Amino acid sequence: MNKIILLSILSLASIQLTGCIGCYNPTGCSRDTSPYYITTTTTQVRGITVPPQSKLKYKAQHSFQKEQQTQPLNEKDLTDIKLPPDTAIIWGGMPSYMFIQFFNSQMKGFSVYPADGFSPQSTNEFIRLWQSCASDLDITLKNPHDWSFNPDNMEVRGCGVNIQKRSEYNKNWPNQDQADVFLIKINQALKKLPKQQSYPVVHTPIEK
Repeated sequence: MNKIILLSILSLASIQLTGCIGCYNPTGCSRDTSPYYITTTTTQVRGITVPPQSKLKYKAQHSFQKEQQTQPLNEKDLTDIKLPPDTAIIWGGMPSYMFIQFFNSQMKGFSVYPADGFSPQSTNEFIRLWQSCASDLDITLKNPHDWSFNPDNMEVRGCGVNIQKRSEYNKNWPNQDQADVFLIKINQALKKLPKQQSYPVVHTPIEK
């Protein structure tokens, strides 16, 4: 009898552990039911233009705001923009497919993710440095509701996990001096660029 009880407890623990493996959501391992809207037309949101079938994700303001919505919600509650598969927009010269607001509400900004399988349509120091770290850029903003490529509103504070702005949490990291130099260079390159006026859509070529 005791052996049966022990096996039952171990089985339950295994199921609970399995459910959480691979889950890195700070709010827990439950399924994400955040409200979202799939655009049906070309849409301007947070100062950038996204194509149809882009996914706009929001922070729920009411208990009934869950999962897919039939209409876009209030833009001030937007947290994520994800373009459809095999699609990117040119943002800062880089084909980009996803924009995610910082989880920490005290930090005003977002991360922008370059799209795999695309090549930049221009070459400059900003693009070269972004490509050299081969990851998403973390951008802090003066106006947190403007996600357009506007150098006057932006500061690059990180690229991926290993390059982050110096703070009390990472001031003793072994490679922090190199990260500081990278951030100085990429922000200097950023300030030389103009504000972007349009956001061309690009697609990966269909293989024949």
